[in-house]
Amino acid sequence: MGHYRPVLTLALLGLLLSLAGCARLFDTEYTVSEVYQTPAVRQTPDTGEAAITDYDGLRQAILDLVADRAETAQLQLANYDGDVTQDIAAACWEVKSATALGAFGVDNISYDLRRIVSYYQADMRITYARSAEKLAAVETVDDRLALADRLDQALRAGETYLALEATDPDLTAEDVRAYLAEAYHGDLTACPALPEAAVSFYPETGPDRIAEIALDYGMSAGTLAVRRDEVSAALGALAEELSPAPDSDNGPLAAESLYSLCQYLADVCAWDENAGSTVWDALVGRAADSQGLALAMEAGCDALGFECVTVAGRLDGEEHFWNIVTLAGGQYHVDVSRWTEQVPPVFLAGDRDLWGTYWWDTSEVPACPDNFGYFADLYPTPDPDATPAPTPAPIFL
Repeated sequence: MGHYRPVLTLALLGLLLSLAGCARLFDTEYTVSEVYQTPAVRQTPDTGEAAITDYDGLRQAILDLVADRAETAQLQLANYDGDVTQDIAAACWEVKSATALGAFGVDNISYDLRRIVSYYQADMRITYARSAEKLAAVETVDDRLALADRLDQALRAGETYLALEATDPDLTAEDVRAYLAEAYHGDLTACPALPEAAVSFYPETGPDRIAEIALDYGMSAGTLAVRRDEVSAALGALAEELSPAPDSDNGPLAAESLYSLCQYLADVCAWDENAGSTVWDALVGRAADSQGLALAMEAGCDALGFECVTVAGRLDGEEHFWNIVTLAGGQYHVDVSRWTEQVPPVFLAGDRDLWGTYWWDTSEVPACPDNFGYFADLYPTPDPDATPAPTPAPIFL
């Protein structure tokens, strides 16, 4: 055993020296370099939706941020079809200036764009021109019928502000005011005053716009509610005292009922062109200008079951309002403001009886070819064989 020990020692030494040589070999430093490839479609960290790949998607993503009233956000664009730097500038401008929500609510859209290997990241910043409450208040109306219904609801509730998104490129501010007037005349007890309407469109033109509508009733919400109740009570008293409309074919009885209504209004309300212009002024305030009296006549006819419209025209060259009522299938002029002992009453008159002293837009006002003959001496029934009087030419206010 002792004979072999040196041999083993030398062998072991050789082996150790060999391993030492290998160690020097492995001491050499090296680096493996590999380019990280992102997936062709990435997931956005906030929403989990696929990354943006084209202009339409980019525009919609920015518009979605506005709809969510986001102030900051990150958008990722991968495998993008187009020039990212040009498209993001164009999309921000289009959302801000050419979309309904952007034109209405956005003050500015800015961004920082970074290239990250194979995709872009856009850090978006949005500032708003409207409060979060006003942006949230935007409602969509599908067509003009829906718009008219919404305006009718607003008048009944005494609302003062509306933001309505409509897809009618031809809608105008005058159209909005006409729908308000139609709703107002449709039920004069629902709102005691026709509000002034300030209407602005965002953007001004285009197929999709937001109409911002501010309504001014000329009084507080509390006063408006009180007057609504007072008008309803006054019309209730009128209906209790006067007879409802008889059969429409019974002209003489219907004429007597209308005569009683005119006399009632003349008794409770003084005609004063410096007074107010509402049904409340006529029935509760007891003094009104011609418009207030004409509206009270229209409301009274509604309460009694007569068909009646208010006419805007001129009397002796001055702005004036009166009514046209339907009786036994015909239309006739009635002007309660002239219902005094000093002035002959205008009651169930025809066009030719008034033309020359009164003027009106014949394209807007129903024709009244003959008078009813209630006052035979004042308005003699025209001779059917006589040459008809010329149709009055249109006169615009």
